[in-house]
Amino acid sequence: MTSRRVDPADVPKLTIGIEEEFQIVDADRQLKSHIDTLLKAAAGRLGDQIKPEMMQSVVEIGTKICRDIAEARAEIVRLRGTLAGLLRPAGLRLASAGTHPFSHWQEQEVTEHERYKILEAELQDVIRELLIFGLHVHVGIADRDRRIEVMNEARYFLPHLLAISTSSPFWLARNTGLRSYRQVIWSRFPRTGIPPDFSSWDDFENYVELLVRTGSIDDGKKIWWDVRPHAFYPTLEFRICDAATTVDESLCVAALTQAICAKLLVLRDRNLGFRKYIPALIQENKWRATRGGMDAKLIDLGKQAEVPMKDLAAEICEFVDDVVDALGSRRECEYILTIAREGTSADRQLRVWRETGHLHAVVDAVCEETVRGVPEVILG
Repeated sequence: MTSRRVDPADVPKLTIGIEEEFQIVDADRQLKSHIDTLLKAAAGRLGDQIKPEMMQSVVEIGTKICRDIAEARAEIVRLRGTLAGLLRPAGLRLASAGTHPFSHWQEQEVTEHERYKILEAELQDVIRELLIFGLHVHVGIADRDRRIEVMNEARYFLPHLLAISTSSPFWLARNTGLRSYRQVIWSRFPRTGIPPDFSSWDDFENYVELLVRTGSIDDGKKIWWDVRPHAFYPTLEFRICDAATTVDESLCVAALTQAICAKLLVLRDRNLGFRKYIPALIQENKWRATRGGMDAKLIDLGKQAEVPMKDLAAEICEFVDDVVDALGSRRECEYILTIAREGTSADRQLRVWRETGHLHAVVDAVCEETVRGVPEVILG
């Protein structure tokens, strides 16, 4: 955008928070309804950092508000290690991927919670089929109008973040042919996808208030776009990514998300706003990322040309290069180059399936990778 380097003092120190949704897997490699027992066991150790989801075989953990990616790394390792330690006595394991290869949504037990009963009444089979797992990254941006401005511009990068996180090639024991089948399931929900352009925070707030006034939603939490201003926290929440299998993949996504926001804010401070594109064009790239992951060709909307996602990985690194050292996230951001070279979780799952012919082996591989390099917390 400009040849003038960024002074590290000009890079905003944006906080980050990471939410990860995990599968609870039993000895038969099936999803296991276990959240009630797990919540009781975890209460004294994880407090409100552990949460149930609609299906009892799903557990969500959230980091504290982290000042930088180093704090986020420590949090992710601690939380994954604690969950693994809590599940082991029951013969259960933790798995992180956007879908389970073969467990069926009709066989899952629903968590007893008033919110889920209301959602089920509203959405029927659309929510009953929601046996998917995501990674959400919160980036703290205190100024409300800046939050909207960054959302408008950061939409361009949503397909790129999806491509590097793809981890859901299987659904109901089938190879779907997509790297992120989770996107197909999630797209059935209302108020999902690429958000529209808003001119200001007031413009966005008027939209939310209209939906509340007309009985469409209770509050902004029922707006489930791929990136949204959080309804209650001063954060921009990126929701497009599949659950990241490895710790390094999760931190790569989080670090890139933070760095992209920081770079966009720096550009705005220099009166160099990033070009905005209509949602329909970004959706074209989202479909390509859903279908092909890192093997996809995305459209460079500025050049109006197809570019391999593996080449775009290097371009993203270049885009954020002058902010990552100030953020302390160069290693995590540049891990995208490793993903470009070695493939995503979806690629590895497909490789295991082709080599073994067994989806059980895929589950084992995902479980192993989920806690690779994570010291299991010994409970006593």
